[in-house]
Amino acid sequence: MNRREDWRQKKKQHLKTAPSVTGSKFSKSDETIERLFEAAMSLQRAGRLAEAERSWKSLRSRVPDHYGININLATVLWNLGRIKEASGVCSHAITLNPEGAEGFALLGAVLGAQGDSLGAIENLERAINLKPQLVTVWVQLALLYREQDNLELALVACRRAESMEPERVDVLNAVGLVCLAREDWGQAEEALRRAAARADIGHLRSQIEINLAALFIARKEFSTAVIFCRSALDGYPAYPKAHNILGVALKFLNDFTGAEKSFRKAIELDKTMTEAQVNLGTVLEMSYQWDSALECYEKALDINPNSAEAWNNRGHILSNKKQHKAALTDFRRAIKIDPDYAEAHLNLAFELLIHGHWIEAWPEFEWRWKTAQMKPFQRSFVAPQWDGNQKPAATLLVHAEQGLGDTLNFIRYIPMASACVGRLILECQPPLLPVLREMDGIHRILARGDPLPSFDFHVPLLSLPGIFETTPKSIPKAVPYIYASDNSNVLLPFSESTLKIGMVWAGDPRNPRNPSRTIGLASLKKFLNVPGCVFYSLQHGEGGDQIINEGLRDNIDDLRPLMKDFGATAALVNQMDLVISVCTSVAHLSGGMGVRTWVLLAHDADWRWLLNRSDSPWYPSVRLFRQKTPDCWSEVVDQVFRSLELFAAREN
Repeated sequence: MNRREDWRQKKKQHLKTAPSVTGSKFSKSDETIERLFEAAMSLQRAGRLAEAERSWKSLRSRVPDHYGININLATVLWNLGRIKEASGVCSHAITLNPEGAEGFALLGAVLGAQGDSLGAIENLERAINLKPQLVTVWVQLALLYREQDNLELALVACRRAESMEPERVDVLNAVGLVCLAREDWGQAEEALRRAAARADIGHLRSQIEINLAALFIARKEFSTAVIFCRSALDGYPAYPKAHNILGVALKFLNDFTGAEKSFRKAIELDKTMTEAQVNLGTVLEMSYQWDSALECYEKALDINPNSAEAWNNRGHILSNKKQHKAALTDFRRAIKIDPDYAEAHLNLAFELLIHGHWIEAWPEFEWRWKTAQMKPFQRSFVAPQWDGNQKPAATLLVHAEQGLGDTLNFIRYIPMASACVGRLILECQPPLLPVLREMDGIHRILARGDPLPSFDFHVPLLSLPGIFETTPKSIPKAVPYIYASDNSNVLLPFSESTLKIGMVWAGDPRNPRNPSRTIGLASLKKFLNVPGCVFYSLQHGEGGDQIINEGLRDNIDDLRPLMKDFGATAALVNQMDLVISVCTSVAHLSGGMGVRTWVLLAHDADWRWLLNRSDSPWYPSVRLFRQKTPDCWSEVVDQVFRSLELFAAREN
């Protein structure tokens, strides 16, 4: 929600609960003034603000230093949207009566609307110190504390308001929002549902329903979020934020057309809504409409040059368009605006890494732990994180993170880490246990989820390259570092003198990058006609069903029945003459085993493959085939096909 929409909502709520001064102290000789005061008050209560303003100004000309007249005039000016004037009149009222809670309460609301959250909090706190029963002020404080991420104080403010008026709609809404920020989903939902049930159909109820939608988006219950968004729009069709949040929910449901429509409607209703412009750009970017997405981000920056998110997203587009110098500038601009913007730090790290500027990149790469995408992998240990210093008497826990391919890629650092400590414990994903069990440098190996023994230090696996100050020229080159078990009896089906080719065409569907890196077996059919080769599927999971779906059971052997775990997969890979794979865990397994591997890379390939290279500093046996046009694999497939024909002819 942009500041204008935020101010509109605050104004409407404030109009109902404004700290006006209704009592007037006039002498009998001022009975005319008293009658005029009551008349102005009646106009203000009736919402006839323009007339009320004229009445209060007329009274103020007669009695310029009357506290009640100044406070009520300031309240009317605030509700008319004349915030600067309201601030001046309110400040004058406070000088007239420094003990008047209403003056500080109103000035706090005005400063909040001007974006001065700390000034708002200071004045609102003065107001409740003078008059603790001001429920509206407690509500405003709760929301401001929440904005400042002071969730403990926010909850205290909510509870104070709730103790006085537990069924009041704005109180329940504030409780819901604070509990949402605290990720107390149950209490948030209960409070927001109670608030919605007590609010009349219209803008206020729609606002609460959108807060419920945001709650269900946070809980990844996107279909329920859509229901609340549509209910909010039924009650208030011209609500820009509702259209924007609906677009967010639809985007997560992969309804990009519906999401785009919703974002465009939000922008139509509020052309200053930076958030909707950024969200529209995100959807367009996901469908490779990069120029249109770039235009959205630039419009957002025209509206708000201090939108860190718009700078970050624009940098991402420029990176995709191979304008890497400009992308670096944009990521740094986002960080300058918001030094704690973890996603921008991580994008800066990726941009530096893909250029080979690794020493500068590694500290930025540690910001990954503060991003939303890494939240599921975060760990909390009493033991400190290892910094790379020699600890010959210490036990070090190295814990894997992210995907299987990441672990297989970076497990090469285990011997280096082990040489610095007394004992090294590795915790990895359960499927990798059989293939990593015999690796040098590991004193004990555990599956993630197993009870942990005691240890002195811990370190995430992907932090090791930074600890050892790795550059592209200093990558540990001991390949192979992954071996198939000598005891494995997993054998390929009999194949005479033909070349054995393993194939993988899809990654893990849970990976957000999977749609761009997956090819599909149908696009690779022509490989299966290359003479002198026999083809085996190393494809895990449902992707292997494409063999049957494409009618290719006679052309490629499905090895899934043999691939019980990665130990079995390693044994099968070890028998291949060549592995052809998209960027997925099998490619890293094959590369780490030193098996000849061809990796087919999407246009937005991962940083570790660097730029414009057909070789890899990580894996001497790997050859890279790069997509030149986003979402277009035909050139890559043709190049691999020609190379496979040449390889087969030469080897046979």
